[in-house]
Amino acid sequence: MKILVIGGTHGNEPLGPSVVKLFQNKPVEGATTVLANEQAILKNKRFIKTDLNRSFPGDIKSADYETKRAAELKKLCRRFDVVLDFHNTYCPNNDCAFVGKSAKEIIYKTASFLKLKRIIVADYNCINKYAPNCLSVEISLTSKLNNAEIWYKKIAALSQKKELPPSEKVERYKFVYRITLEDRDRLNLKRKNLRAFKPISPSLAKALRVKNPAYPIFIGDGYTPYNYGGLLNKQN
Repeated sequence: MKILVIGGTHGNEPLGPSVVKLFQNKPVEGATTVLANEQAILKNKRFIKTDLNRSFPGDIKSADYETKRAAELKKLCRRFDVVLDFHNTYCPNNDCAFVGKSAKEIIYKTASFLKLKRIIVADYNCINKYAPNCLSVEISLTSKLNNAEIWYKKIAALSQKKELPPSEKVERYKFVYRITLEDRDRLNLKRKNLRAFKPISPSLAKALRVKNPAYPIFIGDGYTPYNYGGLLNKQN
């Protein structure tokens, strides 16, 4: 299986670049790596001008670094069976994976093989929307999975597989709402004790105009201080 490992889509999230570095030091047949946003990594910033993961599908002719880079990455992804794009969150208990609406079945099998039990469908502009073979791995900084060696071993094992077993039962969600700072203040959300993947009250779901039950994610994440978090609905 041909795998592309992407690190540093957001330049200040450490896990991805650490995984890439391990593969650079100890190459594995079938696994290729790329640092997505090298300029941001060098400056330890989330992005330089525009968020790379909100710049897809990109424009190869753009003068903007991240817009052009998005187009380059989208093209690169087509060469691989599976793309693994690594991210971090400050929020505890938020380990999960993101896929696009048109994700290939191999991506769900990959998530199962990697023991990622929560999968979220994103239909906004991000790498998953435009690369149906991409699984974005989100790991909390405090998680035991925030360890490059663990992912090196998992990916090395994955690269040796020609076929993957059927995916096991996972929790499937859809991203439905981005909670704004205005929402936070208007509804006094800091006092609501919102916890990842635990349903909010029906009254709060109604106030935020989302289908009930709704499940929070990335609440108060230090990587995205311009948002307060997100809301999910479960999929059957």
